[in-house]
Amino acid sequence: MNKETKKAIIEALKAYAADKGLSQDPLAQTIKINVSYINAMLRGEFTIGKTEIKDSYFEKVAKAIGYTFKRSYWELKETPEYIQLTTEMLDAKVSGRGKTLIGETGCGKTFSFDDFMMNYPAHSYGITVSSLHKLRDIIDELCELVGVAATGSNVSKLKRIANRLNVLKMGGAKLIFIIDEAENLTIPALKMLKALYDAFRGICPIVLIGTPQLEEKLDKLKEDNVEGIPQFCRRVKAGIRRIKSEEKKKRFSPFFEQLDDEDLKTLLISLADNYGELNDYLEYALQEADRMGAPLTEDLFRKLFDL
Repeated sequence: MNKETKKAIIEALKAYAADKGLSQDPLAQTIKINVSYINAMLRGEFTIGKTEIKDSYFEKVAKAIGYTFKRSYWELKETPEYIQLTTEMLDAKVSGRGKTLIGETGCGKTFSFDDFMMNYPAHSYGITVSSLHKLRDIIDELCELVGVAATGSNVSKLKRIANRLNVLKMGGAKLIFIIDEAENLTIPALKMLKALYDAFRGICPIVLIGTPQLEEKLDKLKEDNVEGIPQFCRRVKAGIRRIKSEEKKKRFSPFFEQLDDEDLKTLLISLADNYGELNDYLEYALQEADRMGAPLTEDLFRKLFDL
């Protein structure tokens, strides 16, 4: 990466920080790199001491703030799902009401979550959970996000988190805590969320984003009368919002602006079931066509994917 590109990223970073009202520490937390790198970049420096800052850090900053310095093969499109997800998250942040957003796999949930966190970083706390996340992992990550010590019992940590958020709210902050891929939450984690909902009531809304598997899991646990789950379901029931999707041809059309071959569009509609799969096919195919200096046609696409 040349120095001109690095300078452009630094200027974009300064503009982003000013626009979002972020000082160095929350800026570093938003981008998820060490504050020393942020400090150096904001000073217009390419080194920390005598050590050169790797290109990968500049690339990470550019990606986090939405600055594009290479050709983008998959750009943000305000799909109906994206608009609904973003609107629901923003409403939760402004109104203080919790939500549970349910959408099919590949409808853009994680993309919308990441985009929301980038555009509304102030006092927005988000965690993406996996099947490997245990209760303690989630609480410790939340402690780190809000800036409190992750010591002592889980109960003491939750009290510390709630107290910190209450102080921020009293200072006028609009708070939100989002858990993405919530269908991966374990039973202990779901029980913890009941306590979290109670501790955060009137302070910070909790938004769960997940697939229909999350609803199915909660319904099954409620039917089995698992301790704490019926009470948890009662707390989230009124906030459930199901993300609606239109038929594929209409949904995919904004992503076909770079394509001239109508037969290729038809083929992509038949192959991809959702935005995620469309991205898997289209981004790679456009990159390869660009590398070869050839237009992307149905024939080239079939050769690339051995169809």
